[in-house]
Amino acid sequence: MRISLGVLALTAVVLGGQTTLAQTRTYRTLNDTFAPPHFTSIDAWNQRAAHIRELILESAGLMPMPERTPLGAQVFGEIKRDDYSVSKVYFESLPGFFATGNLYRPVGEGPFPAILSPHGHWAYGRLENSVIASVPGRAINLARQGFVVFTIDMVGYNDSWQLPHRLFGGPREKLWGLSVAGLQLWNGIRALDFLESLPYVRRDAIGATGASGGGTQVFLLAAVDERVAVAAPVNMISLQMQGGCLCENQPGLRLDTTNVEISATIAPRPLLMVSATGDWTTNTMKREYPAVRELYALRGAADRVHAVQFDAPHNYNRDSREAVYAWMARWLQGAPADVKREETAFTPEPLPDLLVFHQRPVPDNAVTAAQLTENWITAARGQLASLPLDARARALRLALGYGSSLPGAATPAGPGKRRTAIVAVSDPVLERRLRSAGFLVKAIDFTPFDAAEAEKIPHFDTYNRTAASQRVADIVEALRVSPGAVLVASGDNALAALLASAVEPGRKMVLDVGDFDTTSDAAFVERLYIPGLRRAGDLSTALALAGDRIAIHNAGSAFTLSGASVRREKLTPREIVDLLKGR
Repeated sequence: MRISLGVLALTAVVLGGQTTLAQTRTYRTLNDTFAPPHFTSIDAWNQRAAHIRELILESAGLMPMPERTPLGAQVFGEIKRDDYSVSKVYFESLPGFFATGNLYRPVGEGPFPAILSPHGHWAYGRLENSVIASVPGRAINLARQGFVVFTIDMVGYNDSWQLPHRLFGGPREKLWGLSVAGLQLWNGIRALDFLESLPYVRRDAIGATGASGGGTQVFLLAAVDERVAVAAPVNMISLQMQGGCLCENQPGLRLDTTNVEISATIAPRPLLMVSATGDWTTNTMKREYPAVRELYALRGAADRVHAVQFDAPHNYNRDSREAVYAWMARWLQGAPADVKREETAFTPEPLPDLLVFHQRPVPDNAVTAAQLTENWITAARGQLASLPLDARARALRLALGYGSSLPGAATPAGPGKRRTAIVAVSDPVLERRLRSAGFLVKAIDFTPFDAAEAEKIPHFDTYNRTAASQRVADIVEALRVSPGAVLVASGDNALAALLASAVEPGRKMVLDVGDFDTTSDAAFVERLYIPGLRRAGDLSTALALAGDRIAIHNAGSAFTLSGASVRREKLTPREIVDLLKGR
């Protein structure tokens, strides 16, 4: 006898090592067209915005934040022009991992407002100088207008050679929250630290602007770091394309959100949405901008978001740059709302004068990709050991695709109600004992997972649950529609059930973990692959939250978690039933 997840019942859930594929599934992609967000309650939107900010940090591996180790910033090779100067910069965003770029300064002592300027996927990165986009051109003009500008390399571009831009970060790295996207967000946070450290920069007046992938960096950074006082992401905020590169797709980030919703969390700080008729921002004035303005209006800040569109291909051209110049002048320099800032002619410095490591040795402590990974994991283990359980639990629930707050206590079965066992394992002895003990035995149908189809979807785990994550979600839903349920699981389903207990707490469970090796990243990749899971403490966090409500058995020697509820031997069907009945 089977039930769907939409049927209410008082249940004890028995899950085996096999799942039933009884449904079809359509997966999300980065090129889907999504509906605009709509909220009418400021409280509801504030809660949603807070969740999105936490989700950005968790999916980037920044929950908790890594230690802010000394930057050791080096600013050198200054070239002075009549109306600005430019220097080379590098600093350690993580020990042995260097962020690189150029620092443009106005003439004078300041203090000046500052602008962080990440680049998009242009051929020459931060050195791109073409009709379509000129990163040095906008930095030179902004410096002439009285702004300090830091143009920072994407990971893998120009002087940032330690990691390949589109190839770094496999399943193991993702388990620990390590990705190119997360590293770029962390570089952005540390770049703000760097700008704040400069005596000629106003710490209360820092903006950020970039186009394409640089625009993604801007709105992600501004969403989680309020030191970005003004944001101007160019040609990126869309409901029909969310970002095509690895560096824009943090695993788990967009399971149920979009760049439009993410950008709206910047409110009430000023936001300029620059769009073009020739790319995926073609509908901005009709769809994306009204949606963001509606959410800004809820915060009483409708006048702090503005949109412009130009008849152009994907770009950060002169028209787009001049719109940004005026926006930054208005909000960071106190210029009137109708201010105009025209671009003046510029000639970027020769490439050798801008490249940080041209004819200069790379620091001796620079790490390789493998060293960075091991250092990151070691640091994460250290943080987990000292992190309060509630902080680990918040990160775990986010990694599992849920809000970080703890749900209410489970509803117990009412007196006199018949209890139900949902059986997904072929064990006639266990079924007979459950029925004899008064349980109604049923089965659960799991959502199918099409691995071959998933393989075809770029950045699949940014927009969809992995197979293990979907299994967790199915168990959570089964518990939620089954007040008073207890649960029995074995194999991979037992591991998923233990994680589900962190989302739907207070349920009694008996879980056969099948000698799972809790020390092996390879075992997690093979049987319990969920990005960010290891960073959040994985099964250890879930077991610590469960207390004595969950009995673990068949743990063997590889399952290193211990406690009064962990049994190394396998329980018999009779012992399982006795535990469920509280004997």
